[in-house]
Amino acid sequence: MEEVSGRIGAALRAHRLAQGLSLAEMARACGLSRTILTRIESGAGNPSIETLWRASRALNVPMGALLAEDTAPRVRHIPARDGHELHADSGMNAWLVHAEGREHRSELFELDMPAGTRQRTGAHLPGTEEVLYCLSGRARIGVGGDGIEEVEIGPGEAVWFIADRDHEYVALEDTRLLNFLLYGAGRA
Repeated sequence: MEEVSGRIGAALRAHRLAQGLSLAEMARACGLSRTILTRIESGAGNPSIETLWRASRALNVPMGALLAEDTAPRVRHIPARDGHELHADSGMNAWLVHAEGREHRSELFELDMPAGTRQRTGAHLPGTEEVLYCLSGRARIGVGGDGIEEVEIGPGEAVWFIADRDHEYVALEDTRLLNFLLYGAGRA
């Protein structure tokens, strides 16, 4: 856990400094206190999904950029739920399965949502594509914009959408999803 917290803190600090932001500027940009940011950057914090989301949005980088390892081996065995467990205020839990930092960055998360969980997510970076694959349970996925588009999925089913609009996942029963994000180069 300390290793992951340290990696998150180092990544956050590196992205902040690369953009020439002071702690005070970063705090204003993401709506977090300087104390919270200092704790995260020092590796002492255990940030929630919402906190990481706010920081990544303020830095204009995918959330996985704050979670990914510096170097990736050519082949890697990934045991079930081996990654750092992230918690959302909604009750959803997530484990980073994969994050890639090439030109078109991708991330894969495993999501665990108890029945009744409603996870609301703001718009991702422009051109981001998202695929949710249902492993078990049932979920309703709503994508905002001018009109709400909703899709209900069950085991073996998936939904794909452009995720640069607000969206939400609602667990209709205990549900496990795989969440794949592909960050584009400004495609709409």
